[in-house]
Amino acid sequence: MSDQERLPERSNRIRVAVPVSAPRPPVLKPSLIPFDVLQAYEREVLLQQREAEERAARPTTAENEHVEDVSDADIDDSGPMAGEALDARSLEPASVESAANFITEGPADPEVAMLALSQVSVFQGLPRASLEAMARTALQEEVPAGEYLFVEGDAAESFYVVVDGTLEILRKKDDREVALRHLGGGEAIGLFGLFSAQLRAASARAIGDAVVLEVPCAQLQRLLESDDELHNRLLRFYRERILEGFVGSSRVFADVDSIARARIIGKFVQKNLSPGETLMTPGEVGNLLAVVTHGTLVLEERSRVAKEPRQFDVVDGQFVVCTSALSGMPGRMRIYAEDQVSLVMLNHKDLTDLMRDYPALRALPTRLQQHARSLDRDIFCGHTGVPGL
Repeated sequence: MSDQERLPERSNRIRVAVPVSAPRPPVLKPSLIPFDVLQAYEREVLLQQREAEERAARPTTAENEHVEDVSDADIDDSGPMAGEALDARSLEPASVESAANFITEGPADPEVAMLALSQVSVFQGLPRASLEAMARTALQEEVPAGEYLFVEGDAAESFYVVVDGTLEILRKKDDREVALRHLGGGEAIGLFGLFSAQLRAASARAIGDAVVLEVPCAQLQRLLESDDELHNRLLRFYRERILEGFVGSSRVFADVDSIARARIIGKFVQKNLSPGETLMTPGEVGNLLAVVTHGTLVLEERSRVAKEPRQFDVVDGQFVVCTSALSGMPGRMRIYAEDQVSLVMLNHKDLTDLMRDYPALRALPTRLQQHARSLDRDIFCGHTGVPGL
């Protein structure tokens, strides 16, 4: 099976993550107090210490009474006294301004983390033990105004919950950034990307100072292996998100109105295939639409005489459509699971009923020829186009 005959591999295998431009400095202290307030406080403490040291060293004998006293008015609020060398603890105005471009992070307070997680819609009502497990390794990050939490092209290695402030979601288009939406307290970002195994499809930037909670995907993955309730909730979230993105925005369904799209989404059912289990056999006449959520579907065609069979892989986030019932011609491909596969699908009856009720769906083969890849007569594949933010 040549590389040319396979569908594209998942994007994280071919794309290079773009690192955030600003490095992260050492943590000042884990706190919900904004970073600039902490800097101002530490600077005030530093000045007070200097004044105390100078008063202690000030001469008290009469012969030295001519020494000029330093009043508060003579001290420049922006730094040490004129002519005095900077030490490692002092900050010039430029240093403070530069530090404001950094994201600071530290271990999150467990109760604050649990409260933030409990406000996320997909986590509401979860047992306290589940929230505690996620909060255990969570980090609190303070994002200064205008700073990027992550940028388009970064690897999706964690998800975030907005604790305070607002994040703006941006995507590059025609060499400029376009604002997609704003996220406020209690909203999660990046959760879908952990399951879609993609790179960040957009950037997140703070509007004003913001505080976020970061949960590493490694901790979430360990928890999913033992927490059935959380596993089922996130699986349901992933299926709903991918279907809403695919049916709601794909050009394949451009001719279908919003009411019909909502009904189409509601008709999809979850199906798990065991290794070797067949979804469609050669010679079968039927309609089918399936979206792979986990694993790999193999499409195999053996009708060519004296030639090796052709095979194609349909992986996570990709779809396969068969419309042989519309043409009346039997299919020539076998669609099966090589390993364990999870998918959401419209079977022949449901897809045929929808086509009957919504005539725009009967143009599906024409739309697929324009916006999907034709693997065989009446068999089409493509990517759902749902980004992995």
